[in-house]
Amino acid sequence: MKLLEHPFIQSISEQRRDALLDEIEILKLKHSDIIFRQNSSSDALYLILEGSVSFNKRKQDGSNQHIITSDEGSSFGEVGVFTEEKRALEAIAKTDCVIGRVPKKTAKKIIEDAEPAKRVLDSVIKHLRSTTSQYMIEMMRKEKLSLIGTMISSILHDFKNPFSIIMLGAHIIEQRHGADDPKTKEICKNIDAQLRRMMDMASDLGSFARGDSEIQIRPVSIHKLFQQFKELHSPFFHEENVSIEMHANRVSLEADANKLLRVLQNLVENAIEAIHQSKKPGKIVINATDKGQTIYISISDDGPGIPDEIQSRFFEPFVTHGKNSGTGLGTAIVRSIVDAHHGNIIFSTTRAGTMFTIQLPKVSK
Repeated sequence: MKLLEHPFIQSISEQRRDALLDEIEILKLKHSDIIFRQNSSSDALYLILEGSVSFNKRKQDGSNQHIITSDEGSSFGEVGVFTEEKRALEAIAKTDCVIGRVPKKTAKKIIEDAEPAKRVLDSVIKHLRSTTSQYMIEMMRKEKLSLIGTMISSILHDFKNPFSIIMLGAHIIEQRHGADDPKTKEICKNIDAQLRRMMDMASDLGSFARGDSEIQIRPVSIHKLFQQFKELHSPFFHEENVSIEMHANRVSLEADANKLLRVLQNLVENAIEAIHQSKKPGKIVINATDKGQTIYISISDDGPGIPDEIQSRFFEPFVTHGKNSGTGLGTAIVRSIVDAHHGNIIFSTTRAGTMFTIQLPKVSK
């Protein structure tokens, strides 16, 4: 394609076209030549006369995510010229190319008589830029979740046999010595329960990554649920400078007990970490309340509160603050479990502490 045949040039009036053609530079590029880098200055718009150009977005891990490819007859780079913003993407020659480079001052001459249209275009461009940014964030989040789902499936497969052997060993020990030694019987049952809990945790993570948090609804006594929680998480109740109170208040509902245990585990663990960050003694109170058709379970602590910068994104995947470890998926899984129960979870937080309130239907529909 010759420069004069390009749709962008054809859109310019003949009177102005001849005066501008001499200002356009013709570039001959080889495959993989970089046209401009992400975050570089927007100093020109480009017209593809031959070949293809690939546009990539650099991710946080340093790798490139391919976004789109443009071919002969297309133009690109005008967004930054119009908005004065830096390049949002990186442009690379996908094949050998011939490209017309229209300098910024020349591009502005072309649009200087169309100010109202430019204002509308500016608004559209800003909207598209915001949409692209959100798309990239969502795409990278899905990639991470997909990777986690694959890893969890592999872990579950690899752990199945050794876990089964450990559980079988605990069962044999309980049969041989449990009747004469209550302590041995208790330890064996705890081994079995903890192994099952680990498998359930991994399964929950895999289900969340796949987007299919399934629940098994059965009658649940909150008193028994709290007892089981204390048995499975006894280290929580021996944390230095942290006390935990639980008030079941004879509440019961229809729910998935194992999933509710996971919710309590994540929220209580976060509360303990928050209290440790405050470097002073603290208290966690778990309270259940029956309000007719809705059951309320609250988990409150007197830690330093949730930082302002993550409050609006607290239940999103991969959001963490002040932690040396963890995936940032705990609270996202909590919300997915509550959502699967057709419930709701909210929180209120100040520098004097945080309270999570979980609202669940008393009877499953």
